[in-house]
Order: sequence, then C-alpha cells, then structure tokens
Amino acid sequence: MAAWSPAAAAPLLRGIRGLPLHHRMFATQTEGELRVTQILKEKFPRATAIKVTDISGCGAMYEIKIESEEFKEKRTVQQHQMVNQALKEEIKEMHGLRIFTSVPKR
Repeated sequence: MAAWSPAAAAPLLRGIRGLPLHHRMFATQTEGELRVTQILKEKFPRATAIKVTDISGCGAMYEIKIESEEFKEKRTVQQHQMVNQALKEEIKEMHGLRIFTSVPKR
C-alpha cells in the first residue's frame, strides 16, 4: 500500500465532496492574511508579534494574535477595540473575527 500524502489525497477528497479543500498544508499566507497583517503592522508599529490566520479558508473569518507595547495598561476590551478600529474597513467584508492581544513580557 502506498504512503498517504496530502497531494495524493486532495483529488480524492475533492471527488467525494465535490468541493475544493480549504485546509492549507504549507506555511504561506493568503492574500487576505497578508493584507490584514500589513495593516496591523502599520497601525501597531511597536508590535513584537503579529499572526493572522484565515480560519474560514475563504477570507470570511480571521484569527488575529498580536503582541504590542501599545496595549500596555489597557484592559482587554480596549485592546480589542484598538484592533477593531485598525481593521474598520476590512471588518465590513468579514463574517467573524477572533482577536487575541497581549503585552510583551520583559
């Protein structure tokens, strides 16, 4: 029996469901992830970590993890409001957004 591989399984799974696979096997970012990441880098220049993941596979829902000094001494709700404000225009096109914020540990 041949070894399983994602490349070999994709056509089979597409044939079963009739839909393309949305799960990415490699660490590349989608166009939407890159756009949101760039906006966050511009709005939070002191961020030490930004990770944007399209969890819907089609650009409808994103998970954002951002660590920045800008969040220092702000409550979690205020931190999330800052992210929402930074992405105000992009959010109009999204179905949902998960936000995780933190302040860098020294």
